Amino acid sequence: MATNTLSVRDTSLVQIRLVEVRDTGHITVNDRHFALKVGTTADITSSLCEGTNIMTFVVNTDSIKDDPSRLLTGKYEWVGRFEVYVDGEIAGLYSKRGVYIIGGKENIIATIEVNLVRDVSKPTVMQLINQLQRVQGITDADKADFPRSHPHIVFKNGIAIHTWKNYAGVDHVFITDRSGKCVYGGYIGWIHSKYLQSVLQTLHNELEEYTV
Repeated sequence: MATNTLSVRDTSLVQIRLVEVRDTGHITVNDRHFALKVGTTADITSSLCEGTNIMTFVVNTDSIKDDPSRLLTGKYEWVGRFEVYVDGEIAGLYSKRGVYIIGGKENIIATIEVNLVRDVSKPTVMQLINQLQRVQGITDADKADFPRSHPHIVFKNGIAIHTWKNYAGVDHVFITDRSGKCVYGGYIGWIHSKYLQSVLQTLHNELEEYTV
């Protein structure tokens, strides 16, 4: 079984997508388990630590005992196909298939070493998301409204905070990564709006040397 290596920055957004599977697929990232359905994407960013991380793509097959219909349908193969995305761009595709004998087994598609390198530039996407999610009264928002927003704070590393006020006067805030992709959206009611404005001003003051 070949081991692949992928290097990412600690400011990057890392996602895994399950493209095809028979019967079920999951991934492990260090000691965390992520079950996936075909077509779904898992954000594993928070599971990565600085240094070397081990990520394994796995396909589980049902046993003949649990799924006797296999004998009639002729499903004699297992298959797994996973994609890795870094900051919204595909960084790797891993697929494998094999002969289904009695089933009830785990089949490893690939094992990857993900080397997480500290990015000395500030801020990180996760740092900003964590601070905004702690604002009193904030609620996650639909990212579909992001195109209506405007840059509020732009950082030298490409990350930015955008804001928007809807027709009802409700304040929205969005975070974009280095590629310009919106990775977080939140909104806050009128009564708590002052808390959001205070945090945005604090972020600007504390990170001013890193702004454009």
